[in-house]
Amino acid sequence: MSDSWQGDWFTFSPPAIIGQLTIYEETDEGFSFIIELSNDELTPKSKDSSELIVSFKSLGGYAKKDGPVAVSEKKDNGCVLTLQKGAEGIEVKESEECADPELTVDFNHSFTPAETFVIDEHFLASIKEGKFTPDGYGIGTPIRTIIDELGKPDAEIQRNEAFYHIYSHTGYGTAVGENTVGLLTVIEPEPLTPEDIKKLMGEPEQEGPNEMEGLYFYYYTIDEKYELYFEFLPEEKTLLRFHLRELKLM
Repeated sequence: MSDSWQGDWFTFSPPAIIGQLTIYEETDEGFSFIIELSNDELTPKSKDSSELIVSFKSLGGYAKKDGPVAVSEKKDNGCVLTLQKGAEGIEVKESEECADPELTVDFNHSFTPAETFVIDEHFLASIKEGKFTPDGYGIGTPIRTIIDELGKPDAEIQRNEAFYHIYSHTGYGTAVGENTVGLLTVIEPEPLTPEDIKKLMGEPEQEGPNEMEGLYFYYYTIDEKYELYFEFLPEEKTLLRFHLRELKLM
């Protein structure tokens, strides 16, 4: 596993707990993070209530690194998270101040990366059809079709005005109010370099730093129908994720 903490990490504890840990803007000193956990099994809101709720818990902040351990800055209520990075993933432990007696979910979980997506000989033909693999789901697919066929997502993420249903290494994104897939994202690609992508795709039409997340991107258009973004960790120069969406003409 890479020494980098940056990226998307997931947890799933049957029957109903799912969560994700997103780490970004990593430096030698630390990183920013967002952690979200939910228990989708309906439970009473309180001991004296008949109202059923889904328990959801989230926290964002900054964590300082010390080798394989990172500790978050203390929140106003005293809550601190300790993150331990190992060979299999990241173990998160919350301090007692983080506990919420009204919720049936906490931050004490292990988070692992998604299954690795390998770009194969079918990739170039598939992206021209708005998907990543010949038998994959493409842009324009109703999200209900994917859920009905694949079942409950491994995780769900809200990012950049899109809501993602995550299955294995791929996120299927829908815009607010939309019910069809408008954006595909591979969240755990094989660790290719910018030179590897150039050999596959040719010279990018645009490239440069992504100021929001501290990444470096390559941009391509595909048959004047789709746009493809590759995002790299700038220091390690390895591929972190990539996205495909319909080309938005000005």
